[in-house]
Amino acid sequence: MQRPIGSAEAESHQTDGIPSYLSRLTQTPLLTSEEERELSRRARSGDEAARKRLVEANMRLVVNIAKQYRHRAVAFEDLVQEGAIGLMSAVERFDPDRGFRFSTYATHWIRQTISRAIDVKSRTIRLPAHVSDLHRKLARLRETMSADLGRDPTANELAYELGISQQRFLFLLQSFQDAVSLESVRAGMDGASLRSSICEKQTIDPEEGVLDSERSQLLEKLLEELTERERRVVKIRLGLEEAEVGLLRDVGDELRLSRERVRQIEIQAIRKLREIARRRRLRDMI
Repeated sequence: MQRPIGSAEAESHQTDGIPSYLSRLTQTPLLTSEEERELSRRARSGDEAARKRLVEANMRLVVNIAKQYRHRAVAFEDLVQEGAIGLMSAVERFDPDRGFRFSTYATHWIRQTISRAIDVKSRTIRLPAHVSDLHRKLARLRETMSADLGRDPTANELAYELGISQQRFLFLLQSFQDAVSLESVRAGMDGASLRSSICEKQTIDPEEGVLDSERSQLLEKLLEELTERERRVVKIRLGLEEAEVGLLRDVGDELRLSRERVRQIEIQAIRKLREIARRRRLRDMI
């Protein structure tokens, strides 16, 4: 049976929905950790051949990450191109003596450049479910605290009650600036608006993202030393489980404890973690 004209050509140009020239990029053999370190050192010294090999050996990582962002407003080939830019930035900045794998470091740069391209080129940005949940809790909490305090709560006060960092809190407000009055919430003792604070926020360096990931893994090991109840309280109050961030009263309702008792358990658990970390020379992790 004669094949349709053009079918072979189509197959040669596309494999599994990916253009063949991109598929070929994924065929370069992976590097060992020792090869990564050696090539990185040479690349930092200006060795273009080493730099090129690092890029080529990690293009499959770019393609695989780009696949996760398909069906967005940006063409797949453009996603790969943006990811390649992030990969090249990683090659230029990677320090092989920091202790982590190049592929781990590069992943953050690749994701950042792809995400930035999507944000710029797409009008619609989907917010994660846990961010929407936090917004609802913020609206409820802000109303309650305003009534209790007789004034608008500060960013630190709201972030603490939500169990999240101030940086994450600022991102939450930025995401919903049409729903929350940024000018009415004071960022600190001086009463500066959160709108100005948000504008001053800079993009997080992917290297910090790698270090945060490693800190999280170490923190998980420390949490294993706590009782189940202490661990549960700490995880929710510190925002370690994004989908389950809760207020003091929410934690209390779940564990059938008063807000004050939850606070006591939290303080006790943090002290215990500090002591364990001190013994392990990991105090900076807490």
